[in-house]
Amino acid sequence: MHRARHRPRLFEEISYDESGNNQAGSFMDYLVPGSMETPNWETGKTVTPCPHHPLGAKGVGESATVGAPPAIVNAVVNALSHLGVRHIEIPMTPEKVWRILKDKGVAE
Repeated sequence: MHRARHRPRLFEEISYDESGNNQAGSFMDYLVPGSMETPNWETGKTVTPCPHHPLGAKGVGESATVGAPPAIVNAVVNALSHLGVRHIEIPMTPEKVWRILKDKGVAE
């Protein structure tokens, strides 16, 4: 099976090969962020039970990751603003940034 070239991303994209197969179909192929990719957290104790759950539990899921992709894209857009760049669609891939730089005449 021929696989498309896979480059590391910022964990925001599911990539597929030419046949439509997920290139990160297992945790052997997909980089799960670990302690080296996450900041050192300091936590405090705050008790605010949820009144809608018998144990007062709240779901948090991935709420802490919601702001990261737009913040990263905004940082890149800010860095390229002198070239007239005002927007880059998420997921922001190296290829997208390279095409922008090529279109602006600063990359070959």
